Amino acid sequence: MLKMRNSALVLALLAFVPGLGACVQFQTFSNTPSSPMDNLEHLVRLLQKEVTDIRKEVHTRMDTMKYELTCEIRNIKEALTKEREEMSAKVDQVALEMTDFKKKLKRGLRRVGTQNDDIKGELRSQKAELFAVRNSVYDAREEVLDKGNLILRKVNATNGTLVCHVSDLRNKLYKINNNLAFISEEHKKMMDVVSRRFSQPRTYNSEDYGERLLPGCTYTPLDTHELGLDALNRTYLNDSLPGLPRGVDGDKTWGSEDISPEDTLLPTMPEDCNDDRKKYLEYPPMPRDCKDVFDLGFMEDGVYRIQPPGLSSREVFCDHHTAGGGWTVMVARRKLPRHISFNRSWHEYEVGFGEPNKEYWIGLKALHALTSGRPHQLRADMEDWEGNTAWASYSFFAVAGPEDKYRLRISGYTGTAGDSMRHSHLQMFSTVDQDNDQENSYHLRLRVLPGVAPAGGSCARGRGGGGWWWGRCACTQPTGQYRRGRYQGPERGITWWHWKDSNYSLKTLLIKIRPLE
Repeated sequence: MLKMRNSALVLALLAFVPGLGACVQFQTFSNTPSSPMDNLEHLVRLLQKEVTDIRKEVHTRMDTMKYELTCEIRNIKEALTKEREEMSAKVDQVALEMTDFKKKLKRGLRRVGTQNDDIKGELRSQKAELFAVRNSVYDAREEVLDKGNLILRKVNATNGTLVCHVSDLRNKLYKINNNLAFISEEHKKMMDVVSRRFSQPRTYNSEDYGERLLPGCTYTPLDTHELGLDALNRTYLNDSLPGLPRGVDGDKTWGSEDISPEDTLLPTMPEDCNDDRKKYLEYPPMPRDCKDVFDLGFMEDGVYRIQPPGLSSREVFCDHHTAGGGWTVMVARRKLPRHISFNRSWHEYEVGFGEPNKEYWIGLKALHALTSGRPHQLRADMEDWEGNTAWASYSFFAVAGPEDKYRLRISGYTGTAGDSMRHSHLQMFSTVDQDNDQENSYHLRLRVLPGVAPAGGSCARGRGGGGWWWGRCACTQPTGQYRRGRYQGPERGITWWHWKDSNYSLKTLLIKIRPLE
């Protein structure tokens, strides 16, 4: 039993230390003990010796590693010390440079402070001069305003009289021109007429002057009494025709006291023209629109004063070079250093606003007055920010009155820009304070319609406040906010959808009207 336990212990030791087992096996074969206890004792001694050797080797290796670590630490310390010394030197150098920079900065700040004081003093002096100039400008402005008000009062005081005089002068000039033409044509026939009259008295009728009729009169419109031609007849008969009898022609007496209008050489005003004695041709106080201005001979583009029927006079921009001229600009959007806002109320869109030579809206009342009396056409000229141009023309354009919310009628498109106003046909005008557009019905029928207005369906509020005849919000917006080209965000620019989409704001857009020929 003891032998078995010893054998198990030996086998366990041999399994734990493989190298030792080989050594022990060798020793066992070389020097075999006499009993198992001796073998175990011998094996224990071998193990002790082996452990002692391993301990010595471990101590030796530990000493070696400790030495190497000590050397490495020493080297690292030396390197760190060297690096620290270099860094200290650099820090000292940077500190010196910072000190020099601070000195230079202080000197520069002193110079800047001195210059700043000089600049402040100069600015104070310039400010004082500007205040003086401003005061002088204000004084001059007040003086000019006073003079302008005085002139305006004088003009207003004499305006009615001048209009009457101008109208009367035009009528007289028209009659004088016609009478002079008549006299020059009849001068060569006068001797023959006088001879025939003395030989056989006759009464003038419409057949004698059938080729000299004017509209509204059966006979010639000459008025010898107004123009002083009675004296001319008498003088011509008595002085220029010495061969004729001065006293008697049959039963007629040719004395200056007894001459009657029927006996004069030139016929007098016929009875059926008595209603038009003072107005052979009607002239308004000033042109109704730019077409009348063009017909009067003013053929340069610019600002002119017109008077729409039934309204006060106003200044508009006339385009006399596009498509034959005579265009009255109703809305103008141009590239300017400063733009006006088209976010206006219903009343402002009725009466108009802006400056004609810059940006303006002519007014709904003026559009109704101009287009209600005779048919008009419309033209839109536009330019983008890349220099491209396009145009759209409509052969019929008319605006109803305020009782119908200035409903628009437009048709007959031609052009290169696309028909972006077809949705405006039969639409009422809308502003931020009067929503008359049809967007509510569109919004109810098509929930995902592109370009629809926000909740509530007001195109004017959804597109920045401008007014227009909206059937669809995204189609056209001449009264939008002035922006540069393509932009992101809400559709509030100056758009013409069929040429550029609703997120592209045009550079120039002029919409103008002209009466049809």
